[in-house]
Amino acid sequence: MDPITLIVSALTAGASAALQETAGTAIKDAYQGLAALLRQKFKKDPKATVALDSHAEDPQTWQKSLEKSIRETGAAEDQEILLAAQKILELAQSQKSSPKYDVTIDGNVQGFVQGDNAAVTMNFNEPAKKQKKKKA
Repeated sequence: MDPITLIVSALTAGASAALQETAGTAIKDAYQGLAALLRQKFKKDPKATVALDSHAEDPQTWQKSLEKSIRETGAAEDQEILLAAQKILELAQSQKSSPKYDVTIDGNVQGFVQGDNAAVTMNFNEPAKKQKKKKA
């Protein structure tokens, strides 16, 4: 992945995760760190700062402008920024690949509930016996 795509992808993943209540503080903190590094790099270019801030709200509209700002300010060559971006993508991937629940069911199951704070009542009866048909 080229450096500009890496940074923009990390910003998109970080902004998306920051909006979710289930996202860990690590990814939110990493996103804030990357944004701070970019703001520092963009401090002489107000348009770049606007693109960065607006990208968090509307990534599709602001992607091209942000890519241009990253290219023109040299952010794509800044190793600290690249490492911060890589860290966000690693954190985002680890959250995707580790499900909250990992369930394996072997055998017959009459009822199953999965979730946080689930309150369920299940009543099970024996199945009705099949009656043989009488031949006429």
